[in-house]
Amino acid sequence: MLSQRALEAFLAVMRAGSVSGAAARLSISQPAASRLIRDLETQTGLLLFDRVGNRISPTEAAHALASEVERAFVGLSEIEVAAREIGRGRRERLRIASMPVLSLTLIPDVAADIQASGHLRDLDLEILSFSTQSVIHMVASRQVVLGFVAPVMETPEIRLLTHERVPIRCIMGPDDPLAGCGRVRIDDLSDRAVIGYSSTTTSGAMLDQLFAAMRVPPRIVARARLSSVVSALSLRGLGVGLVDAFTAADHEAHGGVSRPVDIVETFGFSVITSRLGAPHPAAEMFLDAVKGRISLYADWA
Repeated sequence: MLSQRALEAFLAVMRAGSVSGAAARLSISQPAASRLIRDLETQTGLLLFDRVGNRISPTEAAHALASEVERAFVGLSEIEVAAREIGRGRRERLRIASMPVLSLTLIPDVAADIQASGHLRDLDLEILSFSTQSVIHMVASRQVVLGFVAPVMETPEIRLLTHERVPIRCIMGPDDPLAGCGRVRIDDLSDRAVIGYSSTTTSGAMLDQLFAAMRVPPRIVARARLSSVVSALSLRGLGVGLVDAFTAADHEAHGGVSRPVDIVETFGFSVITSRLGAPHPAAEMFLDAVKGRISLYADWA
């Protein structure tokens, strides 16, 4: 059986980049850390580090093994945390990671809905905000229970719980001429000041293509990566923007105006979880609340 202490030393070397750094992290001597690494190489039959003088560099086998050890240790860490919380009579723990647009809008709204139902007091909720790729990694390694990401397919590591779509809305300040429209036509944006998205984002590429097909395209006066920034700029009178329904609702809550827009494009996202482990009751409750919140936007198109 592999030694847990040797695995800890291995991860410490991978993180610190040196045996001496790992020894300091583990509060052991450098020879002791070196011995643990040699023992692990013997037990696994793998060459984990290339040694040149006093320096070492991880092999491909080391990188592959590190991802497996990290995953196992995350599970152990969660068990330790759960044991401590059970001992203290703590609430059920639910960790969620999300792309920023949803961690700033939908997820807080869902948490408020759960609080209104009286169930939030039974839940120890933690919300983390990362890029889609980072969230996928955190879900696959079971660092979080639920992940909210840009639309994805299932993989051997992650399971798709639901894929949802909501309308895109046109947002503006309360004094903008389009605020008096019941519905915004795409041609209403011709030669108008518009706040766009960075071209490297999914929304930016989609809107750039949409505007390029117009006879008279809008004037892009600023670009941002986050829809919350598009809303902030619009509220300050820089121009109008096209955002997801969640951001549009938040925009209205801050005194702005949103209107439906006649485009077929929508905003989509996926909710994912790890394929490992048993179903999480709190996650199922949270997902039900997500679907309930999304139903409120059914007539926003």
